[in-house]
Amino acid sequence: MGEAQKSKLVRDTTAVVALLLGTGFIAFLLAWIIFGKPNIDNSEETVAKRIAPIGTANIGDPFLLDDGTLFLSNTATTATEPSTKTTVAAPVDPGKAAYDKICFACHDAGVGGAPKIGFRSSWGNRPEKGSEMLVINAINGFTGEMGIMPPKGGLPSLSDDEVRAAVTYMLATIDGSQLDDTSTPATNTNVKSAPIEIAITPTTPATATPVIVDDGRGKEVYDSACFICHATGVAGAPKIGDEANWKPRIEQGIELLYSRAIKGFMGESGLMPPKGGRMDFSDEDVNAAVDYMVIESQ
Repeated sequence: MGEAQKSKLVRDTTAVVALLLGTGFIAFLLAWIIFGKPNIDNSEETVAKRIAPIGTANIGDPFLLDDGTLFLSNTATTATEPSTKTTVAAPVDPGKAAYDKICFACHDAGVGGAPKIGFRSSWGNRPEKGSEMLVINAINGFTGEMGIMPPKGGLPSLSDDEVRAAVTYMLATIDGSQLDDTSTPATNTNVKSAPIEIAITPTTPATATPVIVDDGRGKEVYDSACFICHATGVAGAPKIGDEANWKPRIEQGIELLYSRAIKGFMGESGLMPPKGGRMDFSDEDVNAAVDYMVIESQ
């Protein structure tokens, strides 16, 4: 490129830049004339508004929509309006509560001759004796032709009122209505019943004593049911830890103890309900509980 061409390029570029600057200046003057001086508010309040966040969090206060309608969110309503709902607990039947503590063990399934709850036929002539007599027998215990009723069902911690409530609850299930008791309430609760004589078939003592081990399940089963009678020796049950009482039983053989605990047994001293009244226990559970009691009583 020659010198002449370079000079021409510089002149053309300068002319274009000058033209653009002049056009911009003229446009600025025209805008000034037409719209006047720009009114720019740089006060502190205006600046604060300009730099404020676009939105804010609503923590429950009402606000207006674009059309001016007052909007209340569910959250706001919940926060500002106290709840008036109250939960009323259903009343608990004291009779059923007492029944569920221990009585169910025999009376649910009619274990050991116990009259079955809700079945009038299984109660025989008991209701005719009067509810007061039934309460007395339930509190003090009773030995009848069909079996043994341990005092307070084998749970001494039950109060007399709880036993009475349980009897009333069971009577109410017979044919769907409670029996009317027109008999005179008994005032003497120290009623004694005559024991019954039961023949026992002699058994041959076992010749070998197997090794018995409890893996922990036996104590668990014992603590959930067996303790009710065997902890204190209720209704003739051999008290756990009583070596003298358990020795003749252990000598008969562990298999016989298993069988009687599972199927039930009526002996000279009392009644062993099948599975202790807990028909939900498996045979293995019952055997484990027997093992535990034997170990603790040797």
